[in-house]
Amino acid sequence: MRVAILPLVILLVQLSITTFSFTQSEATPRITSRISEVMVLKRKQVDDMQRRAEAGEAEAQFVVGAIYRQGGLLGPKNDTEAYRWFRKSADQNFIKAEIALGDAYAFGSGVPQSYEQAALWYTKAAQKGDPVAANDLGVLYHLGLGVTRSNSRSIEWFGRAAGKGLAAAQFALGYMYQTGQGLQRDLSRAAKFHLAAAQQGFARAQNELGVMYVRGEGVRKDAGEGFRWFTVAAQGGDTSAQNNLGYLYITGQGVKQDFAEGSRWLKASAEKGNPFAQVSLGDLYANARGVPLDYIEAYKWFSLAAMQDMNDAADARGSIEKIMTKRQVSAAKIRIALWQEQHARLAEKRPEFDSVDSRDSTKDWLSCCAVSQ
Repeated sequence: MRVAILPLVILLVQLSITTFSFTQSEATPRITSRISEVMVLKRKQVDDMQRRAEAGEAEAQFVVGAIYRQGGLLGPKNDTEAYRWFRKSADQNFIKAEIALGDAYAFGSGVPQSYEQAALWYTKAAQKGDPVAANDLGVLYHLGLGVTRSNSRSIEWFGRAAGKGLAAAQFALGYMYQTGQGLQRDLSRAAKFHLAAAQQGFARAQNELGVMYVRGEGVRKDAGEGFRWFTVAAQGGDTSAQNNLGYLYITGQGVKQDFAEGSRWLKASAEKGNPFAQVSLGDLYANARGVPLDYIEAYKWFSLAAMQDMNDAADARGSIEKIMTKRQVSAAKIRIALWQEQHARLAEKRPEFDSVDSRDSTKDWLSCCAVSQ
């Protein structure tokens, strides 16, 4: 027996537009990437670096701070010790250390959180021409954190960073043009900035560009091109792109209709907490499209989406519950609890994860655009 819970196209027509719902894992971590380079040093080299740092060499002080921030050859992760060495280096005007201090204050790492101090240190580095610091300063001006909120100043700093090819800043400007914040709305220019960032591998820009092609916003309408960009971003792990790619496979836009492949991508996104993907996946299980008929799984995914205030999901859960046995409902609730327990543990290991589709979250803005974290 099959039951039409909700029309799938209606559920999926809301492409989960990315904008600034970035997760830190999809940003371009500046300090982390440098630390990974530091960690290839041998113990003897690290000891030499520490001696040079203690002798007052600014670059060595930064490297030692980076090692403490990551943890490893000098002992466990120690944000307080990392801050101490970053400060020594920054006091000698070492740009990378100034950015690291901005990060420390912005995220409260080893020091009480202070956006005012973050803005001060980002400004020091930005005025020396560093694009990462300029971009991060643009974020603070856009949100009004530690500085007076100003779209014009945020656009100025984003522009400086974008002019030097920084993908996060290019995407930020694309967003500003797309939404008309601080300047006249211009979808064509928005698409150009998204394209510049997407071509550098910036996943959220790739997804956004895919949305624009599917909708014909700022570019010619071309579902095939949208499919291409969704695929690139989805393969890189972007949860919104995974949802959107699943949508195209299921509706047959830009690609041959394939429910099985669509369900695979929806599941990848749903497992990361995307409520759009969760409700759509529930519909597939309720109607045996691309997956086996499974009311228990359908109930589970509808419930998880409903917990994120998806009204359609709550209605769908209510409809399917009417044809389920009490034992099936109980089994579904057990699966929900197990899923929540498992993903709570994953969230502890991956603190960068955050819910998708929230445009104005301070955490999202910082994780997305403050690329130096």
